[in-house]
Amino acid sequence: MMISFTVLLVHYPIFGALHTAVLAKCIFQFHSHQNSKGNFSSPQFPSNYSEDLVCIYNFQGKEHETLKLTFHVFQLEPPFKKGCLTDYIDISTITIIGSKFLVGRYCGKDIPGSMLFMNPHAEIIFKTNHVIHSKGFHGSYHFQDEKMIPPPKSTVNVSNCGGTVSGVGGLIVSPGFPYYFPKDVDCIWLLRVDYHMKIYVRILKMQLYGSIANCAEAELTIYDGYSSISFNPKVLQKYCGDLRYYKNVEEQTQLSGRNRLLLRFKTSASQIMKGEDLDKNAVGFKIVWTAVEFKTEGKCQEFVCRESRYCINTADNSCSEMRNYCIDKSLVCNGYPNCGNEDYTDEDKCNIPLLAGCGAAAGVLLLSFLIGFCLYRKHSTVRNALSQSQSLNMQLRQLEHSPSYSGRPPTGNFYYQPPDHSASQNCTIHPGSSYEILPSKTVPKIDRRTMR
Repeated sequence: MMISFTVLLVHYPIFGALHTAVLAKCIFQFHSHQNSKGNFSSPQFPSNYSEDLVCIYNFQGKEHETLKLTFHVFQLEPPFKKGCLTDYIDISTITIIGSKFLVGRYCGKDIPGSMLFMNPHAEIIFKTNHVIHSKGFHGSYHFQDEKMIPPPKSTVNVSNCGGTVSGVGGLIVSPGFPYYFPKDVDCIWLLRVDYHMKIYVRILKMQLYGSIANCAEAELTIYDGYSSISFNPKVLQKYCGDLRYYKNVEEQTQLSGRNRLLLRFKTSASQIMKGEDLDKNAVGFKIVWTAVEFKTEGKCQEFVCRESRYCINTADNSCSEMRNYCIDKSLVCNGYPNCGNEDYTDEDKCNIPLLAGCGAAAGVLLLSFLIGFCLYRKHSTVRNALSQSQSLNMQLRQLEHSPSYSGRPPTGNFYYQPPDHSASQNCTIHPGSSYEILPSKTVPKIDRRTMR
C-alpha cells in the first residue's frame, strides 16, 4: 500500500465571518501485484478521523481480476434528511476502458454489504467536514481472478437451471424445454471462455408466456458478464413473448464485449405445451453459443467463417482492420449455426460428403446387384443345361431297358452313343445285325428277312 498526503487551504464563510480550514488530501494505493489481500481504513482508525479530509483509496488489479470490498466497522456522521451531505464515502467501479460508475454514497452507522466488482479497478472517496468526528471505517479487500467467480445463485431444486458453462460452444435450453417451463424460477447461466476470446449467442427457438406485453411473467435477459446484476447491470438485450417479434437477425444474436456473458431466465407464471409438433410448439428457449476469435484467414488455425467480419477499433473508435470469425473445428457440421449473422458457411457444405457417400454406396450396391444378377443367370443357364442333360440320359436309359427297344428303330432327334470300347466308331446293337448308329438323322432301312 502506498500513501501520500497533500494539504490545501479552503476559505468559506460561517455566520458572515470568513473561516479558514486546512483540507488534508490523502491518497492510498492498493495494487494486486503487491498484495492480493489486505485491509484499508479511515485515517487514524480506531481513533476518530480528522476534520476536513478528502482521502482517495485506489484499488488496481490486473486485467482479468475482480475486486471484493468488505466493511467490518463503519461509523460516520449521521445523515441529514436529504441524505449524506457531511461525512460520507463514495464508492465507484471503473471499467477496463476507464469508464467510472458510482456504486453508492454511504454514511451513518449502517455497515454497507460486501461488494464484488467484476472490474479490476475501484475507488473510494472519503470526505469529512469540521463539525462532528467519528470513529470512521475499517474494511478488507481481495483481488481474485475472474474465473474463480461463480454466477449469482439460481433457484434450487430445478434441473437445468443456471450454472457455469464453458468450452468452445454448445446449447442452452430453458428448464423443461421443449414441453414447459416452471413457475417462479430465477435461472442464471454464466458463459465463460478463454481470456482472448468472445462469446457469440444466437437464439434458435423462443416461446415464452403470452405476448411481448407479458414480460413480467417470463423474461430472458442477456447481461455483460463483467457487470453486476445487483447494481449497475449492463443489459445487452431483453426478450419476452415469441421470437417472431424480433424479426432482425441482429436482434436474435449478441456478441460479448469480453470473455463472459450472463443469461438470466426469470418467471412468475408457468406454461405447459399442448400439441405434438415439438418443432412448432416448443415452449421456452433454445440458444446456441460459440467461443470466437477475430483473425485474418491465414492466421486462423481452426475454421474461418468467411462471411462473418469484426471491426478492430483503434483508440478513437475508428475501424482499423476487418477480421473474420475464427471458431473451433469441432463446431463445423454440428447442425447449428455457429458463425455470425446470415453466415452459414460452417454448415452449408455439410451435405456434400453425405451425398457423395450415398452415391458411392448406391454405386457399390448397383454393381453388386449386376454381378450377382450375372452370376445368377450363368448359374441358371448351367443348371438348366445339366438338367436337360440328366433328363436326356434318363430317357435314354429307360429306352435302353424297354422290352420293345430291340425291334424299334430310333426315331426323332435323340441319338444313343454307347461308350467307346474300341477304336471303331461302328457299333452294333445286336450280334449278327448289320444295323449301325449313323451320325446323321437319316435312319437306314432294315432288311427284316436278314434279321429272321
